[in-house]
Formats: sequence, C-alpha cells, structure tokens
Amino acid sequence: MSARALEFVETWVSEKVEAMETLPAAGDEAAAKSLANECYQAALDEDIPAAEIQEAFDDLAEFIAGEIAEERERREETADDDDDDK
Repeated sequence: MSARALEFVETWVSEKVEAMETLPAAGDEAAAKSLANECYQAALDEDIPAAEIQEAFDDLAEFIAGEIAEERERREETADDDDDDK
C-alpha cells in the first residue's frame, strides 16, 4: 500500500470536507463521486497516479461519503453543545 497516497487522500479529503459550509445531503452519492474525481485530479497534480490511490482505497467515493457523514455528526454534536450553553 502506498503511504503517500493514503496520506494525500486523507489530508485532501479532510481539508475539503471541513471547508464545506454546507455538507452534501446524506446518501448523496453523486457528490461523493464528484469529490473522488477531484481528489484523483489533485493527486495527479502531485504525481500520485490513480492506481496508487486505488491500491490504498477500494472505493474512494465510499471513503469520502464516510468522511462527510462523520463531519455531519461532529457538526451536529457541536450544535447540540452550543444549544446546551444557552
């Protein structure tokens, strides 16, 4: 497994998802696939071929969808914590 591909994807996806003001709807596969395509292109720009990413991630779009779901949960927890402060 390519450590550089793994590190690149995890960092890229984390930064992209955290920067989103509005997260895609739960189950929005098209958004995850679009982000996966963007990620593949960004990786190519860094001389990391798609094959290296595919070796590290069986389904990049599925990984991204999972990261979006986790971010949604974090935001909901933060919103709940903010409500508790009122």
